[in-house]
Amino acid sequence: MIKYILNDKLVDQNKAMIHVSDLALLRGYGIFDFFRLIGLKPLFLEDHLNRFYNSARTLRLECPLDRDTLRSMILEMIKSNKIHDSGVRIVLTGGESPNGYYIGEPTLIVLNEPIKPLPESHFTEGIRLVSHQYLRDIPDVKTLNYLMGIYHLPDIQAAGALDLLFHWNGKISELTRSNFFIVDQNDRIVTAGKGVLKGINRKHVLQLAREEFEVEERDIFMNELPAAREAFLTGTTKKVTPIVQIDDIVIGDGRPGPVTQRLQQMYDEYIEQYLKRY
Repeated sequence: MIKYILNDKLVDQNKAMIHVSDLALLRGYGIFDFFRLIGLKPLFLEDHLNRFYNSARTLRLECPLDRDTLRSMILEMIKSNKIHDSGVRIVLTGGESPNGYYIGEPTLIVLNEPIKPLPESHFTEGIRLVSHQYLRDIPDVKTLNYLMGIYHLPDIQAAGALDLLFHWNGKISELTRSNFFIVDQNDRIVTAGKGVLKGINRKHVLQLAREEFEVEERDIFMNELPAAREAFLTGTTKKVTPIVQIDDIVIGDGRPGPVTQRLQQMYDEYIEQYLKRY
C-alpha cells in the first residue's frame, strides 16, 4: 500500500483525508508545493521547502511539522513507496473551520504520485499557448486556486495548445503552472520579475542562462510577442519547453530557436551533475 503523510504520521493513502469543514474544501484556502523525483532522488528539495514555508507564512498557516521533521518524513515516505520518477505534492490546508470562514488548525497532507512524462515532441518541436486576461491573487504564493486553468481546459485543448498564458492590461505574467520567457531581438533572455510565482526551475534556469546570455527581469507586454525571436517556459515537469505559437502569433520561425536549445542542453547537463552530488 502506498504511504502518504497526514499531519505527523505516515499512513496508507486511503486514510489521508481532510474534514468536510476544512477551508481547502469550503473556500479553496490553502497552499501546496510540488517537486519531482529522478529515480528516487528529490530534485531541488530544499528550494521547494523554502517556498512551501514562505507560502505558509504569507497565508498565516502554521505547518504541524517543522522543516527538519517534514524533510525526514518525506524522505522516509519516498523510501517506503519506491515510486521511481514520481512527484511529491505537499499540501497545507486552512484546516477545520469553526464557522466555514475562519482558519482552523491546518491539515498537512503529502502525496507521492506517478508522473506521466510529456511527449518528447514538446521539447523538440515546441508547444502552443492560448492567451487569457487574468490577474492572480497573491501571485508569489503557490495557492490551491487553479480555477482558470482547469475551467479553460476545453478551450486550450480545442486550440491544440498546452496551456494558458496570463496577461493583464497588456502585461504578460506567467502560465497556469509555468514561468514564461522570450528571447528579444538582441538575443536577451527576458522574463517577468514581478507579479509572478517565481518557480524553482525558473531560478535554476536563470542561473544557467546568466553564464552565457544577457538576462533581463522586467515587464513583458503582449505587443512584444510578434518581434520575439524565441519563447520558452520553465516548470517542474516541463523543464525548458520551447513555445512556437501564442494565439495566432508565430514565434520566430515557428521552431525551437538556438538559445532555447542551448538552455535545454545546459539544463540537462546541470541536472546530471546535480544528481551526482546528491
